[in-house]
Amino acid sequence: MGFQLLKTSKKFLLDFYLFIFVFGLIFFSLTSYASENENSWEAILNKSSGDTVFFHAWGGDKNINSYIKWASDEIKKKYNISVKHVKVSDTSNVVARILSEKNARKNTNGAVDLVWINGENFSMMKNNGLLLNQNWIFKIPNSKFLDFENNPNLLNDFGVDTEGMEMPWGLSQLTFYFDSRYIKIPPRSSIELKDYILSNKGRFTFPQPPDFVGTSFLKQVLIELISDKNLLQSNYEKAKHQIALQPLWDWLDEVTPYLWRNGKSYPSNYLALTELVADREIDIGMAFNISHASNAILANRLPKTVRSYIHEKGTLANTHFLTIPYNSSNIEAAKIFINFLISPIAQLRKQDKNFWGDPSVLSMDKLNNQWKNKFNQIPRGVATLSNEDLKMKLQEPHPSWVKVIEEEWIRRYGSKN
Repeated sequence: MGFQLLKTSKKFLLDFYLFIFVFGLIFFSLTSYASENENSWEAILNKSSGDTVFFHAWGGDKNINSYIKWASDEIKKKYNISVKHVKVSDTSNVVARILSEKNARKNTNGAVDLVWINGENFSMMKNNGLLLNQNWIFKIPNSKFLDFENNPNLLNDFGVDTEGMEMPWGLSQLTFYFDSRYIKIPPRSSIELKDYILSNKGRFTFPQPPDFVGTSFLKQVLIELISDKNLLQSNYEKAKHQIALQPLWDWLDEVTPYLWRNGKSYPSNYLALTELVADREIDIGMAFNISHASNAILANRLPKTVRSYIHEKGTLANTHFLTIPYNSSNIEAAKIFINFLISPIAQLRKQDKNFWGDPSVLSMDKLNNQWKNKFNQIPRGVATLSNEDLKMKLQEPHPSWVKVIEEEWIRRYGSKN
């Protein structure tokens, strides 16, 4: 009888443990389902209705501002989310603000919900732990239209692995332009450009660093002149790399006295440069938007005879991104706005020269035929280069080189202004 009782007790215990295991499994499944359901995209949409996103983005271009206004109006109509475009002139100031909040331990309800960013500023945010957690971009529904696997530039920002902490938004390439009425064959390399400057005193200049386009021009010259381009992909170390910058300073030493206003004054940005080309004060302009010259022609800011070109061995090309600070007040609403900005309809409008002219980050292979046809039918402006013309691209240097180049340029040439 004792044996029977023991057998019965063991069976009871086994049944009890089995019950606990099954109950735990069901409970875990239900909890996981509830958690997944709570974090589903539909739940995020419902939860974010009525929220406001403070989008800090450069505000110096009318076309870009109009595009952001259109996208903001669309997201308000679709999801009842308000987007406030906080127009900035220097993104580094936005990064400094977020860093200040972190130092003050304001780890929630930050003033910045979304940032248009790339390069040095992204690296600064990453190094200081100012970014939303890794790999959130892959959970955004419309990221399915981006080919992360076959286009590594979408996950690399000026040589820095993004680790899925910023969403690709558009493509940029340094593009030069000139008036074909006065110049038949523009200089197609830094060496040819130096000869042109020396032969045409006062007819060339560039935006004053640390303006993004101005600094990019200095990087372009350096990449073309440096003997070992691989050095530019590593972290700048003064002891090892200072001598590598010398070709850039030698080039600038020669040309600076022959620049517009004898190199004593520089335009503030690429838009001011456009005005100088339009007024025939200089011969060559530059921008990072491949459609800039065409857009300026449409807006009657440049003559119809202006044409674009790049250097024979290529020009700087990069991806620009959207990122969410770690302490954003409205993280989910910011994700919803990002999801719209990388949707086919928003990317189609952005690539259209009548609205912005910024090349799409979407993979045409991931779109259906209807969307493919719409993208293929977008007309290019008269001064916009074809994809074939733009195929020669140069990789951005590691961000650590940027500050060195800017500070040394200011010390050598800017201090004389």
